[in-house]
Amino acid sequence: MWQISMVRLWGILKVNFRLSIQNNLLLAILYLLIIPVLRSIENLNEIYSAECLEQSVILIGIVLIVPLHAAEQDAAIRDVVFTRKIPQWMILLIRIIMAIVMLVFLTGIFAEIMIVKNCTFPYMSYVMGTVISEMALGSIGFFAAVLSDSAIAGYLVSIGYFLFNYLGNISGTNVFCLFSMGTGGFTTKVWLLGSSIVLIIIPLIYVKKKKVC
Repeated sequence: MWQISMVRLWGILKVNFRLSIQNNLLLAILYLLIIPVLRSIENLNEIYSAECLEQSVILIGIVLIVPLHAAEQDAAIRDVVFTRKIPQWMILLIRIIMAIVMLVFLTGIFAEIMIVKNCTFPYMSYVMGTVISEMALGSIGFFAAVLSDSAIAGYLVSIGYFLFNYLGNISGTNVFCLFSMGTGGFTTKVWLLGSSIVLIIIPLIYVKKKKVC
């Protein structure tokens, strides 16, 4: 029975990886490869390392999290998903977990490359801080995408949130600021993590209730 359950879980993971993660993961990797062309990732101190991670790398949060519900916007795929025994909200939760794992993996590798390139910063703190900002940036778009049933709306909301931060409309002391590591503002990351969890849970509840109705 245990082996059957593991085989079934592995099958679910593979299907959803191909459906909602694979192509977006390739785009995220391609984007990360372009960053060194656009800006320096060598010999950076803590402030400039934080700037690189928070203002460039965090955009992969949009790429990996926002479109997780996009597949269900296709009527044929939606009908197939809704006829399965596993509920749709649980499918979305599995995709979110996979996306977050990919964010940690990619951000960790990129930060390690920066260390090799003689950048100086606290590795674990900066990786986790960056991942939390990625989650915040992606989750607000995921929230909008699910509730509006439009991935485009989700992208627009996430990009708008990023631009508000980038242009200085959200100050570094604001609890919703994405760029706080350079000033040592890790308390902000706690607020961002909490808001990300809320912005993920609400769409899952919405999908669950919508299916019941």
